[in-house]
Amino acid sequence: MILKKKNLWILFSGALILFLAYSFFGNTKPRIDTKVIKESALIEYPTEYNYRQSRNDCGPFNVAAVVRALTGKNVNSASFAKEIGWRLPNKYTLPWGLESQLKAHDIHVKKPNFKLLADDKKIKLVQEYLSFGMPIIILGERNNYEHYITILGFDSNKDQYYIYDSLQESSPEQKAMTTDENTTLPGNKIMKSEELLDFWRGGGMYGLWEWYGLATSS
Repeated sequence: MILKKKNLWILFSGALILFLAYSFFGNTKPRIDTKVIKESALIEYPTEYNYRQSRNDCGPFNVAAVVRALTGKNVNSASFAKEIGWRLPNKYTLPWGLESQLKAHDIHVKKPNFKLLADDKKIKLVQEYLSFGMPIIILGERNNYEHYITILGFDSNKDQYYIYDSLQESSPEQKAMTTDENTTLPGNKIMKSEELLDFWRGGGMYGLWEWYGLATSS
C-alpha cells in the first residue's frame, strides 16, 4: 500500500514527537541485578513455531513469536502482518508498531535504554530479562537490511544465545517454516555474544532506534 504524502507526513510527525519524548524521559541508565541472573535460561519455543516471514514482515512475525512464547498459543503470523500499524510504504515496521501490537495482545513491554550501557553490560541485562522468562526483540542489521529477531534463551557457560530469526532459510519440507538449527533448544539458530552484538550494533533507522531492545512479559 502506498501512503499519500499527507499520511506519510503525519506518520513521521508522530514518530518524531514520540522519539523526542522517549529521548527526554528515557535516558535513565538501566540497573542490572547480577544476583538474579542464572547460568542459563530457556523460554519454550518448539520447532513448530518457527514460521518463515513474508517480505519485510519481520516485525509482526516477531510479535507473533513473542505471543506464542508467552501464551503457548500458536497464533497466525500472517494475520499479525495484516493488522500491525506504524508501517512505512516499503512495509518496514517502526518499533512502535511492534509495541502497540504486543500491548493489544495483553503483552507487557519494557524499553530499557541499552544504548547507555557498555557492550558487556548490554549482554548482562539481556541475561537478566531472560532469567525472568522475558523474551527480547532487538533490531539489528542482516545483509544490509534492518531486521528484528527475538532472543529466547541463553547459556552463559557456552556463550550461546537462542534466537528466533524469521529469515532463517526455508525448511525443505515446508516452505512456510524455517530450518531449525536448535533441535530441542528454543528458536531456530544460535548466536555467540559477539555475533549478537555485531548484529544489534547495525540497528537503527534514520539515526533513530540504535540498540533498540524490547523486553516482554505476560
